[in-house]
Amino acid sequence: MASRALVIGAGKFADPEIGSWDEITESARRYLEVLSSDAMWGPGACRILTDEELQTADGVMTALQETADATGPDDTLLVVYVGHGKYWSDLPVSDQVHFAVGSSYKDRPWTWLSSWYVYRVMRKADARLKVLIADCCFSGRLPHLGGESVLPGILGERDQGTCVFTALKDERESYAPAAGCTKLPTRFAGCTPFSGHLLKVLEQGTRDDTDELTIGHLREAVRTEMERCPTGHKAPRMSLNNARESTPLFTNRMDEGERRARPAPVEPAEWARLLKVDRLSPLADLLKDEHMTGDVVRHLSSLTDPESQDLAADIDAKANEFFVEPDTFARYWSHVEPTRSPQA
Repeated sequence: MASRALVIGAGKFADPEIGSWDEITESARRYLEVLSSDAMWGPGACRILTDEELQTADGVMTALQETADATGPDDTLLVVYVGHGKYWSDLPVSDQVHFAVGSSYKDRPWTWLSSWYVYRVMRKADARLKVLIADCCFSGRLPHLGGESVLPGILGERDQGTCVFTALKDERESYAPAAGCTKLPTRFAGCTPFSGHLLKVLEQGTRDDTDELTIGHLREAVRTEMERCPTGHKAPRMSLNNARESTPLFTNRMDEGERRARPAPVEPAEWARLLKVDRLSPLADLLKDEHMTGDVVRHLSSLTDPESQDLAADIDAKANEFFVEPDTFARYWSHVEPTRSPQA
């Protein structure tokens, strides 16, 4: 048994009304190259679907089932889908995003692959960590796929949980651009913007002083990459379920001489950036200072992204457990809500 990665790049379609994009096919090819050259994965762990397999939902699902079956309880299952996504609100189960395959037709939902089937196979895999990277329209709806009674959590419940990383942040967003980003290095300029920037991070690494890229490193690096790009891109989104930001996922390929140690946090914003990469390890140090803990919670609460809101709630819960002395808790709370008392 070993970790496995499956790359699904559906970019060519029989229906002329579904746009065929070379960027989709190129992104899939680059994912295979980058993952195969990563020491944490390697060519034996990575598979890309053939044109024949991409033609039908059965071809895609058969390959996915085989890949999932090859994982064991100590492994990671990584599935990358680059292609077209569709959402119909008038289907019997209307909260499902559908993925295009080669034989899909624009207004025939039954010719598309329901993401429910993808989630089901991933959920039942023995792998401890399941990661889905979805680069398609309507991908912002994927974290909300299925009811709790059908699909516990997001993809399932295992020791290391699940991670869904999507090209779109908000479920109200429907369109994920496919045309390449001219500001990317030539190697990735022919990819979709989300995949191109993600692949750039994977191949070049980050300046973090670590040999591995964790889930948290990946999320923050790709988000920063896309925010700083002068072309302007839609924000991606990552949703975790029982998965830790500190879980290693890829190799950090940045040369050691180019990396820099992260300075000890001083300001609330610096603490927030550190905790978004790994919310567990630095937390013990933060809780030594009830004033700064309150400042960090207040800072995170003022941000609108889901990760910040979730992190603020998590730290607040830990603080409520940790600061048991009334005076200590009052000092913490006075920094969380300066205008309110703990009894308010």
